[in-house]
Amino acid sequence: MKVLFVITARGGSKGIPGKNIKTVGGIPLIAYKIISAKRCRYNCRIIVSTDDENIASVARKYGAEVPFMRPKELAADTSDSMDVVMHALNWVIDSDPETYDYICLLEPSSPFATPNDLNKALDCIVNTRADTLLGMKEVEVSKDFIFELDEKGGLSLFYESIKKMSTVRRQDQKPQYTMNGCMYIARVDYFIEQRSFHSVNSKPYIMPWERSIEIDTEQDLKYAEYLVETGAIDLEEWGLSIGVNS
Repeated sequence: MKVLFVITARGGSKGIPGKNIKTVGGIPLIAYKIISAKRCRYNCRIIVSTDDENIASVARKYGAEVPFMRPKELAADTSDSMDVVMHALNWVIDSDPETYDYICLLEPSSPFATPNDLNKALDCIVNTRADTLLGMKEVEVSKDFIFELDEKGGLSLFYESIKKMSTVRRQDQKPQYTMNGCMYIARVDYFIEQRSFHSVNSKPYIMPWERSIEIDTEQDLKYAEYLVETGAIDLEEWGLSIGVNS
């Protein structure tokens, strides 16, 4: 099986300027995803789609290809990520005689998917013959406890839901899951046809909370650093040591 990894990393970021090459544990965020893909046991090609020369330089340093610069119209805040992935896939189809069975989108803002995570996720989609697979995490709060405020700014909608429930104990609620942004995998033929990583025949790859962190703010960045410093994230998973790999 051949896998095309597409790592998307545009230069503009309002929450954290230069986010994709900010360091955690001395390692740029984008490097975590590049190293995981490189250490994956599947036959793969790793391409970074970026519009930023600094990101391209860092990506090449850690072993990814940057064979093109992303067009400006695909690097705006409003750009559709599926258009970005399709642009990269079309570039590969037009320039590479090799064919790929699966495409995997990796985003640097969710850095902590390990090489083993990618191996297990790919094993899952291959062995189950699913169309797609998504990285997932268990949510802390059930959707049964999430409501908008009513028109007066009160909790009447919340009250109406709660009074219908047989129990409000958290431990009695069934686990619920949401995407964690760590990986999106699809069969190449399915993605070309549907332009989506979502399908009826989709599988989850459930990850623990500490590896599911998504970095959107400076506080998230500090928390990610804390996870590395305290050993909750073990850099040896990437063959690294804290603070010496930048």
